[in-house]
This record gives sequence, C-alpha cells and structure tokens, in this order.
Amino acid sequence: MLQVDGHDVDDLLRRFGSPLNVLVETTVRANYRRVANAFRAGWPGSSRVLYAIKANSTLAVRAILSQEGAGGDCFGLGELHATLAAGADPALVAMNGSDKTAEEIDAAIAAGITINIDGADELDLIAQACRTGRRARVNLRLKVLPPDLDRYVEPRHPVPGGYVDGVRRAKWGHTVSAALPLLQAARAMPEIDVHGFTCHIGHLSHRTEAFVAVAAALAAAVRDLHAACGFVPSVLDLGGGWAPERDPSFRGHGRVSPPIETVAAASAKALLAGLPPGMLPALWVEPGRFIVSNAVVLLARGGAVKRDAGHCWMHVDASTNNLPRIESGDFHYTILPASRMHDPMDETVDIVGGTCFRSVLGAGRAMPAPRRGDLVAILDAGMYAEAFANQFNSVPRPATVLVSSHGAEVVKARETIADLFRNQHVPCWLESAGEGAA
Repeated sequence: MLQVDGHDVDDLLRRFGSPLNVLVETTVRANYRRVANAFRAGWPGSSRVLYAIKANSTLAVRAILSQEGAGGDCFGLGELHATLAAGADPALVAMNGSDKTAEEIDAAIAAGITINIDGADELDLIAQACRTGRRARVNLRLKVLPPDLDRYVEPRHPVPGGYVDGVRRAKWGHTVSAALPLLQAARAMPEIDVHGFTCHIGHLSHRTEAFVAVAAALAAAVRDLHAACGFVPSVLDLGGGWAPERDPSFRGHGRVSPPIETVAAASAKALLAGLPPGMLPALWVEPGRFIVSNAVVLLARGGAVKRDAGHCWMHVDASTNNLPRIESGDFHYTILPASRMHDPMDETVDIVGGTCFRSVLGAGRAMPAPRRGDLVAILDAGMYAEAFANQFNSVPRPATVLVSSHGAEVVKARETIADLFRNQHVPCWLESAGEGAA
C-alpha cells in the first residue's frame, strides 16, 4: 500500500472519499526553500521568490508559503485577494495582466503591491487612482526576443514562424523601442515610483540554455534602456517557467529537467554579465509549477475493467475533469498502482475516467492486471490541475486534504451536486415547463 507522507492511501480514501487530492505540506516547504536557496546562491545581490498563484490557488498552499516568507505573483482581483488573505507581504507582491481594469489598479495601489505595467493606458488609470495622494510602485514589463531561443525550445507546441516570432506576436510586454517612451512617461509622474523591469515568456523548455538566453536578453534590454535614459533599476524580475525535475508537461517517459540549482546559477550569471558594470538590482523570480507540481497526489479508486479487441481499459473515479491539461496540453502523468505496489506489472492498460469523453488519464501503461477496487495514485498533480479542473457531465470536483506533522485535514471541501447548480436560476415562466408536455 502506497503511503503519502506516512499516510496509507486506502485510509485517506476511507476517511475523505474518492477521488482525492492530497497536498503534502513538507514538499511545498522543501520546494520553496530549494528554489529560494538556488537563486540566493547564484545572485550576489538580494533575491526573492514570488509564488505564481495561478499554478495552484489553494489557500493552504499560499498560507504555507507566506509562513516561509514567499512573495506573490497575482493576476486580477481574485488572485490578489487569495494572495493577501493568506498572509503574503504586500511589499513582495506583484500584479500582472495585459488589460488591467481601473478596479484592479485601484486595489493594487490600495494594497501597496507592485504593478507590472503592461500597457500605456495603465499610467492614466494609476494617475486616477492616486488622486487622493496615494503612490504607486511599478515595474515595466519588457518583451525580450532572444534570437537563438528556437534552438532550445521543446517542439511539443510548434509555433508558426518559430517560438521567437510567437513571443513577438504575444500580447505581453514591450520591446525596447516601445518601452523607452513609457519608461520616461512613468518616471515623469510624481505619483509613481518606478522600481525596475520584469519579463516572462512562459514555460518553454527543460534546457538550461533557454533560461540563459532569456536572462541575457533581459540584460541587453536593460542595458539599452539605461544607455538611452540613464535609468538604474532597483528590481529585475525574471518571471516564471522554472521547471520541476519530473515535469508532466513534457511528453514521453522519463523526461526530466536539470536541477534548479544549475538553471538558477546559469541564469543569474548570464543576467549579471549582461548588465552595465556596477548595476546590481534585487532579483525577483516567479515560480509556480516548481513549487507545487510534486506536492499534490491525486488518488482514485478503480471501477469497471473491460477487456476486448485485444485491449484493456481500467476505469477510475477520477477523470480528465481533474487533470484537464492532459487534453489541452498533452501532459503525461506518472501513475502508480497504489494498493498493489509489489505486484507484477503484467498487463498493458489504458487508465480512463468515466465521463462521456475519452478521458484517458494514461494510455498504454504497465499495471498489475486490474481489478475493481484497485487504487491508483497520479503524481505531480499540483500544477494547473485544480486550477483548470472542470465539472463536465455535472461531476463535482474532489476534496483536497493537507497532510502534515499535524495529521490530515480537508483544506478544500468536496463539491456536491447542489453546489454545481447553486448559482443558477430558472425564470418563473419556465417553472412548469414539463407539466403540459405530451
């Protein structure tokens, strides 16, 4: 029987129901400390980790990271609320977004967080929000275009014209030519404190060279802007995309990323080497997946087993509702026979959910010959799983349980069918819709 942080999985399912997300507190803490230490060792100045809450917005995750001293990256009012409600220090929180509303700008300034400016009209919104004498702290989001980036990008999502051209056409950030007048305008506004620059082009590769290319391109952009107007940033934010070593977003078996210590050291070195002499801003990074990916295990119980046409299907009570990036991003998850860990893996099966879609959680997997009631554990379910989870076929989403030295406790309640329809309303003229039907 598989154990998760000392808890038998069958006991967890008996107590809390199936399927079940199991969040491991010690893993969240260990991952945060590892990435923080990696950049602390690689960067000669100060460095801070801002957790990208979009990867997993469970409040218990954010509360753990607040205890650890993590800052936060948020998008919109919902993520801002979660980040601050769970204890993050506003001085270490940044708001991203390419189309921020006046309400979002106002809330960010009121909370005292950094706004990563991604559009010229944000300056007008900031000016309006600061009419009562408040001040705004901002970074300017840059669009960096490393010319050699396509050499290092994974081919899993081909981009017409190449990845660099895809970044060029993406809605985020400003090239140096567009950033310069925006930077000058922001610096001229007395209500704005311009701290520095940020960039983020997403999770694109498991290769260290890709992260190095982005860091070097950011340094070149900062150097050009400094030469043009003399601005010296106090903060540079390299964004996110830092890959966990066992990454389900890479297709195929056994794909691993280099250790974060290697990637952080090389990226920091490239960034520092490209800056003007003597320039040493604070370094911010915005990891999400690295911190939470392997901190959640999705447990499920086996149902019907079907063998036909030379094939075997093992149903479980989880589905791609719970792991939608399998279908939208071709994620490949490691799946373990949680209640038969010592049995021979003597049959090749497709592990499937019960929804009226193909819902293939794992195709062609070696497993012990499946039986109804077998338990499975799907690893690395912490990133973009609960955040993307849906209720197709009106199936409620599972609970999340936090396991720690304090025991096991529900931190996200299991949905009920009533929850699915709680916000819906049938107009009075339809209330008797079926009474006269023939």
